[in-house]
Amino acid sequence: MLVRLLLALLVAVSATAQAQTPTAKGHVDTAPGVSIYYERYGTGPNFVLIPGRLFMPEFASLARADRTVIQYDMRNRGLSRRVEDAAQITIMGDVADVEALRRHFGAEKVSLVGYSYLGLMVALYATEHPERADRLVQIGAVSRKFGTAYPADQQAGSDSLSAEGRAAEAAWNAVRANIDKTEAKAACAALSRYSSFQLVGNPANHVKVPDSCRYENESIANFARHLTAHFGDLQKRDFPRDPFTRLGRPVLTVHGTLDRNAPYGSGLEWATTFPNARLITVEGGAHQLWLDDPSVLADIDRFLAGEWPARAYRFGRE
Repeated sequence: MLVRLLLALLVAVSATAQAQTPTAKGHVDTAPGVSIYYERYGTGPNFVLIPGRLFMPEFASLARADRTVIQYDMRNRGLSRRVEDAAQITIMGDVADVEALRRHFGAEKVSLVGYSYLGLMVALYATEHPERADRLVQIGAVSRKFGTAYPADQQAGSDSLSAEGRAAEAAWNAVRANIDKTEAKAACAALSRYSSFQLVGNPANHVKVPDSCRYENESIANFARHLTAHFGDLQKRDFPRDPFTRLGRPVLTVHGTLDRNAPYGSGLEWATTFPNARLITVEGGAHQLWLDDPSVLADIDRFLAGEWPARAYRFGRE
């Protein structure tokens, strides 16, 4: 056990030390009025696409001599261009962007890493394009249907936020009550501080959460507009279970027991839906669980290389 732990830590340190400088970056037009910002790491033949670059810069370290990592910002987010037509801000639009990026980079197949609602999105891509999807990683993935209820022991309790987090929440609520009288940057900073505690299990890790306020697209005004369009669309959907049960691709689902944004039960549900899936449970991990447990990166690296991580659990199948 000790030797395995040390090896995992060495892999994690090695991964962090590599590929921090992009070999290319720019924008790709994926649809009329949609321009996606990307950063490419490495030049290897095996492609990994990771939406959500602005949330997870650490994942650039997954690039290897034989693996190219493409990190990008979703449409209307981060450094991607603002989408003027709100009707284009949907999860199926995100799915279309994956296929457009795959074609742009000339990848026959891609592995995908999806965090939060993007965990659902990459699964949707794999069911739409099974011949193009290789391996899937879901991190803190939301459920197929918005608002799915889970047992109490499969979701973080309302008392799971630290005292510092509750203070940050109170400060944000005070700002929100007077949002029209608050300077935009100060309001964004208050929301960002509260979110930083919400996204980690160990409150000491809140300083590791990237500050999204540096992006114009992540202003409170545009973020609210994005939520209205994107999650307004998502809340209406109930994606059928059957297409996921027929997807034979390997799927690694990683979920934290203190996830306050997507209940742990959602990870359990996904891991028992796919026929070839395994679950890594991060005890005490929240939504950005890799900040609570950095060895998750080594697990994902191993999975993308073709092996199941030692702690990935496979549920019994009939």
